[in-house]
Amino acid sequence: MWNPRTGSETESRVDLHVHSVYSDGLKTPEQLCALAGRLGIAYLALCDHDTVNGLDPMAQAVREENRARETRGQPPLTLIPCVEISTGPGGRTHLLAYGASPRNARLTAFLSGISAERRIRAGRMLERLEDAGLTVTPEMHALADIPSVGRAHVARALVQSGQARDVKQAFERYLGEGRPGYVPRSRLATGDTVEALVDMGLVVVLAHPMRLGLEPAALHGLIQDWKARGLKGLEVYHPSAGRRGAHLLDALARKEGLLVTGGSDYHGDEGTRARMGRLPCGWHALEHDIAALTAAMALATPSDHLQKEQQDV
Repeated sequence: MWNPRTGSETESRVDLHVHSVYSDGLKTPEQLCALAGRLGIAYLALCDHDTVNGLDPMAQAVREENRARETRGQPPLTLIPCVEISTGPGGRTHLLAYGASPRNARLTAFLSGISAERRIRAGRMLERLEDAGLTVTPEMHALADIPSVGRAHVARALVQSGQARDVKQAFERYLGEGRPGYVPRSRLATGDTVEALVDMGLVVVLAHPMRLGLEPAALHGLIQDWKARGLKGLEVYHPSAGRRGAHLLDALARKEGLLVTGGSDYHGDEGTRARMGRLPCGWHALEHDIAALTAAMALATPSDHLQKEQQDV
């Protein structure tokens, strides 16, 4: 398994991967926009897990932020809408679908099915934790009603109930693979999901490739396979890559003619490496890559049969 050494990071005015309270983030759209304003971020992508429910509130928060920026003489904040989908064995292969919208009927139906599976899984996790002797509080039982509930929600609840010191310990003791409360995600085949999302008119990017823990040759082979199914880019500048990994991914993406993106994967948790706008060094073609992503989003359209289905809705 290849684990590149983490290199130095730098402040970026672009962050194409953040999460809000609409999935497993801790900050509201208003709080995310305010933080982006303090950091001077110009491009921000909301990439909540398996839901687009936060995109309209985020768009409104961006409009309010930009009114404030105008009075301060600052450049505007551009929102890039996205949704993050978990695929593959254990749900470990994540896809970023840029151009997401709550008005995309096929996408919302697809996400509704994922949400139902998430809630069932959360209930099973709580049952397993209770079987292991932990106390499942009423607040923890209520988690199963959250559409995008995941392990992070359960981990935070364990911390709040005093049964774990922090989120990291909650995962290590109870929620990681092989631990008492672990329940695997239902498997969505990555290639099939790429094809489905492209059919919906989305620009699909492989999130944090280094987290797959693959040797370069194996990773390259998978990327080529998924590219043939419609994959359009790689999230090169992610904290998990480090400077060395980002350099290798950048070269690979450009060799394959894929888009290059970058994001912090910011959730708002204290004590983690993820900070909004903190990306590995070396993103020298940032302006070109942002323009390429936005151009790809503008060109992406649903397949002919999907357009007819949406017109019939």
